[in-house]
Amino acid sequence: MSVIAAAWLFLAGIVSLPIVWNAAKPVIDPTRRYSPWWLPAMVISETAPLWLVLHLAAIAVGVLGGGLDSAFGIVGATMLGVSSVLLVWVLTRTAIGVRRLRRHVSGAIHRARGPGRWRGRPIPTPPGVREQHSIEWRGPLTLDLTRPDDDRRKLPVVVYVHGGGWTGGDPQRQARDLYHALALDGWASLGIRYPFTPHVTVEDQIAAVRDAVRWARTELRAHGVEPSTVVLAGGSAGGHLAAMAALTADGDDERVAACVGMYGVYDMANRNRTRAHWDKIRNEVMLSTVDEQPERYRAVSPIDRVHDDTPPFLIVHGTHDTLVPAGEGQQFVEVLRAAGRPVDYVPVYGAQHAFDALSGVTSRTAAAVIRDWLGVTVLRQAPTA
Repeated sequence: MSVIAAAWLFLAGIVSLPIVWNAAKPVIDPTRRYSPWWLPAMVISETAPLWLVLHLAAIAVGVLGGGLDSAFGIVGATMLGVSSVLLVWVLTRTAIGVRRLRRHVSGAIHRARGPGRWRGRPIPTPPGVREQHSIEWRGPLTLDLTRPDDDRRKLPVVVYVHGGGWTGGDPQRQARDLYHALALDGWASLGIRYPFTPHVTVEDQIAAVRDAVRWARTELRAHGVEPSTVVLAGGSAGGHLAAMAALTADGDDERVAACVGMYGVYDMANRNRTRAHWDKIRNEVMLSTVDEQPERYRAVSPIDRVHDDTPPFLIVHGTHDTLVPAGEGQQFVEVLRAAGRPVDYVPVYGAQHAFDALSGVTSRTAAAVIRDWLGVTVLRQAPTA
């Protein structure tokens, strides 16, 4: 029995330590080399309480089973102990980040419900919110409508563009906390689906997002909502597409009152090495190198499309993002400010890329920040949630 317990402690420790260490302090410089470790780092960071409980339980099982009778068991228990200490730091870091975010919040922050309170998903629809899924809006493409569960028709609308590296993704995998926070404050959200590269060009994707803004203005009333105003928002690749659609609007029916970018990409050419060079952008999105088509790369980079009529922007970015480091968002903010355009920047201390894919306290507080910013910037009123 003691041999099994020792093996358990050793295997658990050798697996957990590098994963948790990476969440606490990434071992790969994201400006030099792409690292797929950002995803487990995000999961660990956003569900750290659950992982801490599991670590303590693993240590208890191993110790009670006599695992400390061998050197392997002692080494494993030590690694699990170090992992537990690192998880405490991750929890502390999250608490610090949330406290800083709360400075931007004047309204309510909705609470997690159901099993998602521990593991981040599923994220159930709260009372007072109505969801309609798979509404056709452009050929075979669909969108999801989230709105207050009442009879109001005239509502402000957020068109949300999901992430997924331009080649995949779905609006239900991100931003559900944001949809709900907005609905509870009297907004409607459209989580749109759009065509993916390399089957279409990135220019086609930008055009599809502009089409979604037009659709919201002209067709949404058939689904019970008459837009009083329309804004754009998006995360990761969706942040890029939302920013580009806001900056290249052609006509009043495509113009938006504001744009929110979450951990987005704003320079496709990556001229300042704010992140590692991604083969995916060259091989699956742009289908060419920067040297081959420099003007095209600039044409689809938000930092090159800022103009005198640029709408207000809110840029939200995690300080510990190891896929799209925070320097990407900061660079875009500097360009907007240099052009004299209205922009606010909210760093999310300790947050990884796509932190809103799971319903943690960071995701819900960031959703409240965005809701309040939209209330003040677009509606010129305090939130009512």
